[in-house]
Amino acid sequence: MTTPSSDDVPLRDAGAQAHELLALFSAFLEALCDPQGGSALYRMHAADAPVRDCTGIAPAERIAAEEFARRHRDISLEGGERLPRFSDPVFLHATADPVACEAVAWFEVSEVRQRRSLVVALGIRTIAGAQRVVWCTPAQKREPWSFRDGLLQSLADYPWMRSADPAAPRALLDAGYFRRHPPAVEFSALPDARFGCRMSTACCKHDFEITLPAEAQLLIDALPWQTLEPRLAGTRLPPRSDGKVQLKRLDETCRFLDSRGHCLIHRALGRQPFGPCCVFPFSFARTPEGIAVGLSPVCGSARLGLGISPRDRAEDLRERLVHAAPRSTDVYRLAPGVEIPWPRFREIERGLCECLAAADLPMRRRLYVGARLLGALRSNEPIEPNAWRAESPAPISEQLRAAVHGMLARIIGWDRAALRRLPRQIPPGLCALEAREAPILTQILRNTLYCKVYSFPFDLTTAYNHLIVLYLLALIMQAACTPLPEQMWRELGSLGVHGLLRSMLHEGMPEGFRTLLGTADFGLWMLAA
Repeated sequence: MTTPSSDDVPLRDAGAQAHELLALFSAFLEALCDPQGGSALYRMHAADAPVRDCTGIAPAERIAAEEFARRHRDISLEGGERLPRFSDPVFLHATADPVACEAVAWFEVSEVRQRRSLVVALGIRTIAGAQRVVWCTPAQKREPWSFRDGLLQSLADYPWMRSADPAAPRALLDAGYFRRHPPAVEFSALPDARFGCRMSTACCKHDFEITLPAEAQLLIDALPWQTLEPRLAGTRLPPRSDGKVQLKRLDETCRFLDSRGHCLIHRALGRQPFGPCCVFPFSFARTPEGIAVGLSPVCGSARLGLGISPRDRAEDLRERLVHAAPRSTDVYRLAPGVEIPWPRFREIERGLCECLAAADLPMRRRLYVGARLLGALRSNEPIEPNAWRAESPAPISEQLRAAVHGMLARIIGWDRAALRRLPRQIPPGLCALEAREAPILTQILRNTLYCKVYSFPFDLTTAYNHLIVLYLLALIMQAACTPLPEQMWRELGSLGVHGLLRSMLHEGMPEGFRTLLGTADFGLWMLAA
């Protein structure tokens, strides 16, 4: 955050100016809170002011006044009592830049429905003798903001314009209010899940493709690049055919890192406005009991269990949640075509996660016991975990082993940087190898199951079989290099929690296996191969 420039001075003739600013802001709030006030609200804005359009925000000059008014009315009526109602503004303070004809005014405002008192900043530009609104945003307290600082803070709330929880915002003022006062949410996570950012910037360099809504460019354009990082002045993100812009390609490191690897966007705003960056390393799944929170093992801190439990950072998670599209389903399955109620799904999922964490067993045996559990549940057989711990796995034919090895070879043959480092041949005696660095692999497998990237809207058995494939890939990696380098652990995380393995399996799996992927037998065969 920058401090006001030397041109920002208190308003002269303070009494008259304060009265004029209060009148403008009162009219602004009245039009905002009136479903029929869209035309008046539109006329108050400068041409370049970021205002609501059909999907997010855009400069007012790009939106027809009639369309703006219609959309304002529709959103106001749809949102009803869920939208905030602002009233009774009290003027606090204002500063002006006479050269730029811009001013920042501060007000205290009441939000009637929740009975809250807010501090709100208003950015005004004088054009041809008339005052026009450029931006309006709430704040924790009165800040020493320049006009540009306030514009940046307002624009950074653009993701909330795309959310309808609790209601679609009418303007960035609503979006800022919803960011600071989100609906209550119950979060759940694995008991030992932890995360604390260590600023490794692995997430900024890993082979993710990151896209953003088009309005992210408005925020980038408004950043003070000449003082922040002159080389980035005039940066335009490449447009895509789907209307989005490309923050980075698979083979790129994010352009917005400084020489120490710190995010310049975060430095300028004090927070992260870009959805994919804000959400990482968390993943969210909506359940009947709230939001289940998974962690990406691509992040070394999450993979090693360092930092704070998700259950102790609810406020942080609520802000991240609005950037995400939580996985959800109305149907829960034990296996393909076998629907079960949510409480049963949750109970089995918990049992599988506990089985994966059983440190007194080798990882291969933990996976075996889980596969046997799923098979017994599917067939209504007795649950005998102690017997499963000791029993010998069923032998498989050489033909079946060759088919499994062929599938794994096609997966590691994918053109990805980490996989290119591996030998093309499956190590001999794969069925006798055991995982090294088991605690790290345990974190990856449990988070892959818990994040529900496969089980929503699929099923627990299919999800669990993906874990067994991940385990075999880890064995192949460890046969080539031990200890595993960071790049390999990140690759396993991408294949699991980020769902890359699902598409790789579709291409690499023999035709006859696809119908068996949702069976416990498939997992047992994989472990015996």
